[in-house]
Amino acid sequence: AVPGVAIAPLVLALCAPPSRPILAEVLYDAVGDDTGYEFVELFNPAAQPYPLAGLILEAGDGAGPGRWTRRWTGAAGDTIRAGGRFVIGGARVVPPPDALVQLDLQNGPDAVRLVWPDGAIEVLGYGALAYPEYSCGAPAADVAAGQSLARVPDASDLGSNALDFRAATPSPGTANHPDRDAAMREGSLALDPEQPDAGASAALTGAVINRGADPIAAGELELIVTDAGAAPIADRRIDVAIAAGDTAAFRIALPALDAGARVLRVRAALAGDEAPADDADSLRVRIGPGPLVVTEIQFHPVNGEGEWVEVRNRDAGDVAIAAFTLSDRRGVPGAPFGGRDPLARESLAVLAQDRAALLTRFPALDSTRVWQVKPWGSLNNANDSAGVADIVIVRERDGTPCARVPYSASGIPAGVPIERRDDDTWGASIDPSGTPLAPPRTLPPLAGRFVVNPRRLRGAAAPATIAWSLPWPRARIAVDLYDLDGRHVAQVLGETAVAARGTRAWTSADLPAGLYLMVMLARAEDGGGTVTATEALRVEGGRR
Repeated sequence: AVPGVAIAPLVLALCAPPSRPILAEVLYDAVGDDTGYEFVELFNPAAQPYPLAGLILEAGDGAGPGRWTRRWTGAAGDTIRAGGRFVIGGARVVPPPDALVQLDLQNGPDAVRLVWPDGAIEVLGYGALAYPEYSCGAPAADVAAGQSLARVPDASDLGSNALDFRAATPSPGTANHPDRDAAMREGSLALDPEQPDAGASAALTGAVINRGADPIAAGELELIVTDAGAAPIADRRIDVAIAAGDTAAFRIALPALDAGARVLRVRAALAGDEAPADDADSLRVRIGPGPLVVTEIQFHPVNGEGEWVEVRNRDAGDVAIAAFTLSDRRGVPGAPFGGRDPLARESLAVLAQDRAALLTRFPALDSTRVWQVKPWGSLNNANDSAGVADIVIVRERDGTPCARVPYSASGIPAGVPIERRDDDTWGASIDPSGTPLAPPRTLPPLAGRFVVNPRRLRGAAAPATIAWSLPWPRARIAVDLYDLDGRHVAQVLGETAVAARGTRAWTSADLPAGLYLMVMLARAEDGGGTVTATEALRVEGGRR
């Protein structure tokens, strides 16, 4: 019985003292560097203001007993209004705190406490604490980086940190769980298509969440879109009810937008919203092409040079390559370094997985226009179920889209890059090694759909080139050799996926002298048509 008598007053003393402001919310572990983001929020549930002069805020180190360090002391003019909040925090807290302090709070298992001038104490402990002085009842659960510990509801006082506090989205200066609060779901905004042409139709998609305790009725929540100004350019009402804690997706059709980079902002407008700080989110977008265009992609190197992406400056003036990032569709954007800025108008640059290896493979390259990118998102060599192997994405450092190239690996031999054609289609490079920092090698005009050159082959294993020019962006072709009696002699090219124009090398090895017919059968990759073409050729001095 004696231990019980000694402990009970201590436990009660560590919980919220009656008729005073209480600890309402603590952010002790921001995402990344905590500096300037930590805060402690006090809430005054009373109907009259309360002076904070002499109140002490301390941080506790739960690794041992008695490890408390003063972080803030209330000044003579510090007061918390009736039903109001008082935020103590760093310079990066938004909105700015009432008391500016670098708190340096521990990340758990640790604690904070209020010590009033008359000796009353309130403690909030979090994590697996070993010493009872660091919590009111059971400690609250430790929360993930970027989340706060919030008293829910705001005046909850059940005599236990574990019961009174839970993980929440930080809301300094506003209610932790208001009755009415519509919030944009952070990071959900997207433009569809991601980089539309100027004047083309596009839509903004995203999600809004009901963070309040009351349901939001169908039609009472309006989403308002602005573009670099206060005047709305589009709006939409959510036509479904949203229960507390639920999310509603939305799609808002946008008017035709002019070319260029811009910031679209969406605000959730709800009458009586008690926490307006989370009502809006924004998205950096680009309409039309950016200053850099992707011109060549090596996604399956075989000669030790590593993957690389060639870009061209299509802007009206010089651009700084270091001001952009490169990624695949799932990777972290990588920053270029090692080259020399600026890149002149219409000039090419190469962004490399391994700059040194690429320069070793291509020693004649201008090294000032070759940049290493770290981290490098590994480019896929095989298509997914949608026929896309990967997406090469170039953005400005602030996240504004610049270029986006989904590519297919179908029919592309290992080691051969793909390059952008004059008509903005993509295909395997005519040069098997690619053409980094050089325009793509072009094919001469063909006299017909199918050409063999030369058509007179002299000597055993004489070389020839077969070339084709087809009326579709991509096709599948097969080329076979027949004698004049119609007998199949050799397979020149097994069925292969190819670009509209291309060439292949071939030799007449092991063919006896005589006349032959080379036949190409081609069909559109989408099944939209077929072409058959025949070329005659003579082999002289071949195998006897």
